[in-house]
Amino acid sequence: MGLSAVRNKASADNPLIEDIDKLMAMAAQVIGDLRRYAGTFKNALGQTEPVFLVVLRQQAAQVREFYGIDIEVSMEGELNVSDRLIAEVMQVVREGLSNICKHTVAQRGCVKLQCANGWLKIQIENEGAGAPAVDFMPRSITERAAALGGRAHVRSGTDGGTSVQVEIPV
Repeated sequence: MGLSAVRNKASADNPLIEDIDKLMAMAAQVIGDLRRYAGTFKNALGQTEPVFLVVLRQQAAQVREFYGIDIEVSMEGELNVSDRLIAEVMQVVREGLSNICKHTVAQRGCVKLQCANGWLKIQIENEGAGAPAVDFMPRSITERAAALGGRAHVRSGTDGGTSVQVEIPV
């Protein structure tokens, strides 16, 4: 932004215009490289994975630490979606994990992400642990999915477990 401001202040006949433009192009390239680098991290096995997946696993670890609920996080394929959509996905998952912690007696759950056939699918499940199934629709998750042009629905298992399934077009 600073370079752009300097560039805008320079008059059209300024002899440094060409140098400023080159510097702006180099800075843009370095910033792009840093964003790509920051977008992936090596996991314990030495494999690189998207930063948002690392963050989701950290959230799952916090749920385990604070609530004693083991949450498995998995992703099928690659999620080639915008940063804005990733932020929305993160919020959906946060809300789903919060619902598991507040409204269930589950000791296990999972979050599954998949991008296929033009749809991003988010599945947030918890075991029922023998508790009776509760019929509900998570309002905030449903509203967020609808705002993104998608939908959400809930499936109840025979053991009282639930699966919140969100589908968003990409």
